[in-house]
Amino acid sequence: MRFWQPILALALCASCAGGRVREDAAFLELKGQLAVQSAQLQAQQRRIEELEVKLAAVAAHAEASRGTAATPAEKQAPSTAAPARDPRPHLKTVKLGEGRRRPRDYNPVESAPSIPSAIGLKEPDPQTLQRLEEAAAVDPGIRDELDADHSFAQAVAKLNAGELETAETQLLAFAGQHPRHTAADNALYLAGLIREHNGDCAGAVALFDRIPLTYPAGDAVLPSMVEKGRCLTRLHRKNEARELFARIVREHPNGLEGGTARQLLTNLDLESGRQ
Repeated sequence: MRFWQPILALALCASCAGGRVREDAAFLELKGQLAVQSAQLQAQQRRIEELEVKLAAVAAHAEASRGTAATPAEKQAPSTAAPARDPRPHLKTVKLGEGRRRPRDYNPVESAPSIPSAIGLKEPDPQTLQRLEEAAAVDPGIRDELDADHSFAQAVAKLNAGELETAETQLLAFAGQHPRHTAADNALYLAGLIREHNGDCAGAVALFDRIPLTYPAGDAVLPSMVEKGRCLTRLHRKNEARELFARIVREHPNGLEGGTARQLLTNLDLESGRQ
């Protein structure tokens, strides 16, 4: 009996240590996911603000162009309505003395010529109006980018609100309509997370596989590889998951995803009884 007591104590300590490692691993995984999603949302918010500033600058430039085009017409109108010559009589300066002043029995203002007070206005021709409309129009490229950013932000808002089905639909629609947008790979990644959360690991793996093939230089490549490894583990394809985690650790040992993959690889080794 005394011989078995140390062995039982060691077994109990080992089980506690394994449970603590699993809890630490889950905490690190959750912390890593939150950090990645927070960085993506901040980057998209900064992009939306930059495009809104560009849009305001284009609108201000169009407004200034409209004012510049209208100024010559306003300056030209009074000159066409003014008479060709001054109708007032030429006045001569004379010296008047006390004894040489002539009596004046009339008001000189009454005999002064009248000055026209009406201003002739000229309506702008159709070509001028068309140039003003073109100057006031916003650059369609900037408008498309701004609309795309708002669509992605709305989909992320649905995700944060817990409307997972709507968010998945909007994210996949965004990636399909704007495949060259900088957030297209992030949209596929978030849609894959939703499928993984709902238990559709096979569908999630299909989305995660698209990211490195379509966007090899995107910032969602490494997170999608980590999540693909999780899905492979749940699908009982642990050998493939172990190879994928080992590749991430080997190629990115100092990154956030490398640390997460290292912990997940340790968990697989503990479950399989490896040292």
